[in-house]
This record gives sequence, structure tokens and C-alpha cells, in this order.
Amino acid sequence: MARTARKSMARTLGTSLLATAAIGALVATTAGALGVSEASAQSSNSGDSLNLPPLSSGPAGSVESAETIARSSLGLIANGSLLNSDAPTLAPLSTGVAPLSTASMSGPAGSLVTPALMGSTLAMSLIPVGSLASGTQILGTLLGPDAVTRGVGSLTGPGYAVPKPNPDITETKVVRKKTESNPNVRDGLEVWTVSSAKMQREVDVEVYLPTDESKQQDANVLYYLDGVDTLNPSGFRTLTSGPNRVRDANVIGVAPTGAPGSNWTEWNQDDPHLGRNKWDTFLTEEFPQILDEEVGKNEDRKYGVTGVSMGAGSALQVAAAKPGFFATAGGVSGCYSTTSDLGYETLRLSIETRGGNMTNMWGPRNAPEWQARNLPDHPEKLQGTKVFMSAATGAIGAEDAKRYGSDPGVLFSGYVLEAGTRECTNQMDSALKGAGVEHETFLMPTGVHNWSTFTPGFDKAMDYMLPELAQP
Repeated sequence: MARTARKSMARTLGTSLLATAAIGALVATTAGALGVSEASAQSSNSGDSLNLPPLSSGPAGSVESAETIARSSLGLIANGSLLNSDAPTLAPLSTGVAPLSTASMSGPAGSLVTPALMGSTLAMSLIPVGSLASGTQILGTLLGPDAVTRGVGSLTGPGYAVPKPNPDITETKVVRKKTESNPNVRDGLEVWTVSSAKMQREVDVEVYLPTDESKQQDANVLYYLDGVDTLNPSGFRTLTSGPNRVRDANVIGVAPTGAPGSNWTEWNQDDPHLGRNKWDTFLTEEFPQILDEEVGKNEDRKYGVTGVSMGAGSALQVAAAKPGFFATAGGVSGCYSTTSDLGYETLRLSIETRGGNMTNMWGPRNAPEWQARNLPDHPEKLQGTKVFMSAATGAIGAEDAKRYGSDPGVLFSGYVLEAGTRECTNQMDSALKGAGVEHETFLMPTGVHNWSTFTPGFDKAMDYMLPELAQP
């Protein structure tokens, strides 16, 4: 038994070292393509992160050297068994996801085509879906939590502590309102601080009411669920066209904040770090009650829900948790599986990088709640809801390079995460087709997991969802 344990430890260590070398090679190649020096690439991942090993062999930036490094240094990635030495060899990216090759990089308008970038992208494309799941386990260790945070789109502002349950909060109501302005938001917005009886805490909710007060009582509602840090102000407010578009459609926009790492779902137990999370109840029961009280009761009010990254999977999850409640639901760069390795590790990344305990959410892995929440197995729960999904490939495009070219950690983690969401989206698309659920899927040829990809996906989501909610 001791010998077996030592061999297993040695295999794991060896695999981790290969993974470290892989990421170093890929990041260094990408950095060279974007004009980033090795020194700046390392300094951008300072603090808790690892200084990545330099690219040391082959002509810098050549397709051949990148592919050779990937195949020789990273045999375990190429064979599909990264960080799982006991796993069988896994297939490359499924047929639903085109490999990220030099051909795919040279075609799409707006893609950044340089030999070095094609080299790093080609090397990245060798990582199969099975290894993408394992890759999420090592991102925080190899690139550092800050790089992972940036890689999942948390670029809206500083974080904050999650309120602990307060037993004195027993009533759901608005405790205060304030009006705020933002250069991105025409006519400003209101921030309602709502006490949630279910969560026994206060929640700051951004509310975007139709400018014409006579339209407010009859207005339908669109929720926006943010990514992993769920910051205040929200990404909806600072980084999207959403506030002005909902106003133009006479729809009430609602962006709750303060749910970092929660997956915007109903947790079984309180978490020491993430507090009490009962978001299904808040979104489908408590806040609708608040709206009826504040803008007038409307028995025919329709609801939609959309989100990016963590909020994308959550948007479809909350819609499936209460079939028939949401008229439309949309996910931008999200994962919708809870039982696959890829889906599980995606959830784990959002929870554990924020200090949470996975078992406090739905119990141990593969417990009944995990099974029930696995949307590809239960697409029928979305019957009657018009569904939108979007995803890119992780291939670095011109906008990615422009925004994040000085931060290779974001580019690599953004590749792993977005390639994973593309696979998740393909899987969910197939399930919805099989169940006959009305939906639209928008796939982009380039884009890492960040706002360079979220923005066009979100705009397409608005194009699809707002007509279902708009009023004259």
C-alpha cells in the first residue's frame, strides 16, 4: 500500500511539473506574440503565483517549436491524462468544437494572426476536454488566484465581505434606496437595499426602471447575474449595454450583487466564508414580492434571466429550478453540467477560489441534488422558456490581445475556461435540440473567457431575449 501511495504521488508530482512546463511554454510563446517580454510576463503573475518557466528551445514563436514543445514536454496533456495518471487516454476536443488550428486562426475577420500566436494557439488546441477539467484544478496554483480571477472576468472593481446571517432579519422588504449615476447608464439607476428573510441578510440590488413611470407597473423584468465576484457596481452597469437597452424596451433591469462564488443557487448549508445563499428563492419569490410592492402588482409580469461566466450557468439553473417562471433565459460563456468532470471542476473553481466549501452547496459530489441540477440530463425543465447561449473557443483574437496582451496569465486561463464553456455549450445545445426546447446558440471563432468575449455574446443575448419581454 505504501509503495502504491508513493507511486501515485510520484505520478501526480510528475504530471504537475509537466503541466507547469506546459503553461510556461504556452504563456511565453503567447507573450512573445503579443510583444510581452519574459520579465513582464513573470512580473504580471507576482504575489501568490508561480514564476513561469521561460520558453527555452526552438525558434521563438514558430508554429513548429510550439507544437513540438506541447507534444514533447506535455505528453500527458496531448494524451488527455493531465493530472489523472490513472485515467484512460481521452479524446481531443469533441467534434462539436473545431480544433484551434492555424487554419481557424487565419480565417475569421478580426483574429490576430502572427506566427507566434498561431503557435501558442495550436499548442493550446492539443489540450482535450478531459484535460480542461483537470486544468481548472491547477490554474489557481500555477497562475495564482489573481490571474484566475482576472481570467473569469472579474474586472469590475474591488471585492467585499459577504454578510453573515442576521437572526434579527425576519422580513423581506426594501430598507433603503439611493439614486446613482454612471457614465454608462442613461438617466441613472436606483440601488435598493433589500432585506432577505430567507438569507437573513441585506442585498444591494441595482434597479433600472423605465424612464416613463406610467410604464413601470406593466413592465416585465430581466435579471442579470454577474460572474464569480458579483461585484458592486455590477458588470451589467459598468461593462454592458444592458441598462440602456432594457430602458429602450420598457423592461425593468435588475442586477443583484453580493454573491461571490455562490453560483447564484440554493445552498443546503451556510458556508463559513460565503455565508447563506438562497438565490433561487430570492430571485423567484422574494424579489418579485418586492417589485409588486414598489411598482405595483402585475399578475401577468414576465421574467427573464441572463448572466455571464458563473452567472451564465446559474441563469439556466434558476430557470430550470422553477419551470415556467421564466419566459426566457440566457447564458454567456457558461457551463450547464454539474456531474461531468468539466462541469464539476468549473463549479469548484468558482467556489473554492472564493474560499467556499463545495459540499455546503448541494452535498457531496453525485448526491441527488447534483444529479437533479445536471441540465443536459434534464433539458425538459426548460420547456416553455426561450433559451439563449453563446461561447467562443479560447483562441486569442484581436480584442483579447488588445485588452489583455500584457497579462499572459489571463490569456492562458481565459483559453482553458472558454474552451471548456464551448464544450459545455455544445453539450447543452444538443440536449435542448433533443428535447425540442426553443433556443438559439451563438458561437464565436475566437475569444478568451473575459469581457472581450462576454460583450458580443451579451449583445446577442439581448437581441434574442428582449423582444420576449419588451412592451411598446
